[in-house]
Amino acid sequence: MSRNPLPLYHQVYLLLRQRLTAGGFPAGAAMPGENALAAEYGVSRLTMRRSLEALEAEGLIERRQGRGTFAVDRGWVDAPQPSADMDSLMRHLASMGMQTQVRLLSLEAEPASAAVAAHLELEPGALVHRSVRVRSHGGLPFSYLVTVVPGDIGARIREKDLNSRPLLAIFRELGVRVARAEQSFSAALADPQAAAALDVPVGSALLSLRRLVRDDAGRPVEWLHALYRPDRYEYRMDVQAHDTQGEPDWLPSGAATAAPARRKARPAQARPAQARPAKASAAHS
Repeated sequence: MSRNPLPLYHQVYLLLRQRLTAGGFPAGAAMPGENALAAEYGVSRLTMRRSLEALEAEGLIERRQGRGTFAVDRGWVDAPQPSADMDSLMRHLASMGMQTQVRLLSLEAEPASAAVAAHLELEPGALVHRSVRVRSHGGLPFSYLVTVVPGDIGARIREKDLNSRPLLAIFRELGVRVARAEQSFSAALADPQAAAALDVPVGSALLSLRRLVRDDAGRPVEWLHALYRPDRYEYRMDVQAHDTQGEPDWLPSGAATAAPARRKARPAQARPAQARPAKASAAHS
């Protein structure tokens, strides 16, 4: 194996963990034995045994006396996005609400920080409502959600609804007519708050989604930052090939075929690092 500052058994543990979470070892079927795995990964049997012990401690495998080692079905949530319109997003979130469980960790009214105010197009210090929730599937947490809404909207949202329903469904009942959203995906490291909620070590790699939702008048009504465990959550999108200005391009299924300009992927912008206190960011509806 390549040079790496991590102990060899931990390198093998990470590779096996990735293979397990990707379905490389079917749940309920016996995995190859220690000798076979050690030969496959080019390590000693002792190293492989330590790697398997780490996986067992995490609950990813189960060792059964006289029968072998088996992968454990830990549950998985995927997020198919069949089209790009807001109605489809609403249907998806409603479906997720029925298949998963949500727990409200905190709900506070507070002055908007400069960053939050910029996203919601408010004056710094304006009243906003901030909620922190964790969503689970089969009793296993997979997303850490921080949501901020303007004060006049947040004052109308009941705490019990945040414990049971997607925010966009609550908006619909309140008469807030959401029309479009701007969102981006990236990666992030788990801070202490997110790590505790998602049951992962601090510094673990997570999927990061940021979304700004606007109503039909163009007003920002929600700023969301969601963090997901990549071993329990997958985001999928169906796309179709279209000709845009004479060249084929991929667009989300259901998107308009006539585009004024070809869509291009933008590279991530480099930003100077800034010291800031460890805290939860924003979250999912």
